[in-house]
Amino acid sequence: MRTLTDQLIDAFEERGEADLIHEFAFPLPIYAICDLLGVPREDQDDFRDWAGAMIRHGGGPRGGVARAVKRIRAYLGELIHRKRLELAERAEEEDGEDLISGLIRASDHGEHLTENEAAAMAFILLFAGFETTVNLIGNGVYALLRHPEQRALMQRALEEGDERLLAAGVEELLRYDGPVEIATWRFATEPLTLAGQRIAEGEPVLVVLAAADRDPERFAEPDVLDLTRRDNQHLGYGHGIHYCLGAPLARLEAQTAIATLLRRLPGLRLALDPDDLRWRGGLIMRGLRTLPVTWNSADD
Repeated sequence: MRTLTDQLIDAFEERGEADLIHEFAFPLPIYAICDLLGVPREDQDDFRDWAGAMIRHGGGPRGGVARAVKRIRAYLGELIHRKRLELAERAEEEDGEDLISGLIRASDHGEHLTENEAAAMAFILLFAGFETTVNLIGNGVYALLRHPEQRALMQRALEEGDERLLAAGVEELLRYDGPVEIATWRFATEPLTLAGQRIAEGEPVLVVLAAADRDPERFAEPDVLDLTRRDNQHLGYGHGIHYCLGAPLARLEAQTAIATLLRRLPGLRLALDPDDLRWRGGLIMRGLRTLPVTWNSADD
């Protein structure tokens, strides 16, 4: 992951300016999960283009999304078929196996996954947490740029080789301005009363995660960004049996991204007035469309 983040920064470091969403936060999770799945490097830019089409057009039934999904499914089907043939010629077990090869082996050892089912699982693994990770990195870096004292605190800790604040800091960034504002729908399985509100069986319930993570009864000074916050049990990745399975990977990506940016570009700063930044529309996701930044060559 560190190598990947360094490579992305290498591509724009000498320019002294960049859009951190499109040139850093966006490609990082795509390339990372492609590596885990076993997508060849020469094909990963195609996935970057397809993912871009899905984010630009949102989840609606638009032509760009439909075409991207069709191409991704076709590619994954071909990749799985090709890897199945390759595995048949290899040893039964081999170190460094990718996730798609693991799905194929599971299918061949009694899990009874068809190639279509394996492709569907790979599709979910590839895109289920992609946009949220883009937003986590983008929102997190933006929050640090708006709070220089907190950024300096993290930078000093990293310079001293203490990465504990990095992990705690990402948790606070998730709480303070997380990538998801509203959880997916839940439905009451029986009548109940919650905080004085009667909810009938079958009625939908929407949890506003952004409000819960700013609850003054749960968090001291909830509107303050505090990277040293303790007992930070936020709902950034949900709770209970539907807790996000991709949370560990997203945390690793965010921690690596932020640490590498602070190490490589210590003079990083916004290139626009915050009021001029554009946010993506929608009630569920929260993320910047662009994050223009600049830095001095002497800081590189």
